[in-house]
Amino acid sequence: MKILLLLSGLLFAGRLFADMDIVCYAAGNDTNKVLKSVKDRCERNNIFVWVGMDEPNLNLNIARWCRMDREIKYHRRDVLNTYDLTCVLYSNKPRVVSFS
Repeated sequence: MKILLLLSGLLFAGRLFADMDIVCYAAGNDTNKVLKSVKDRCERNNIFVWVGMDEPNLNLNIARWCRMDREIKYHRRDVLNTYDLTCVLYSNKPRVVSFS
């Protein structure tokens, strides 16, 4: 019985479940501003929306910010020639990119 109580306490501990009800928003193509914005206002597993990203950075930013086991959507804005990205945030810190 004690083990059951212990396991249920661990199961319902805070931050154990994904919080995909919160939308985290970033805008623009300035990576430093987006990094600060995400770090200050976002948490892992939030829905991440980034509007106004340039095309050369799209795939790199998907790799840096998005969970690969969830759906990733992007949309091209023809008039502005930028992209909007929507995905589940992997972390509020980007993955490290290494070019070798």
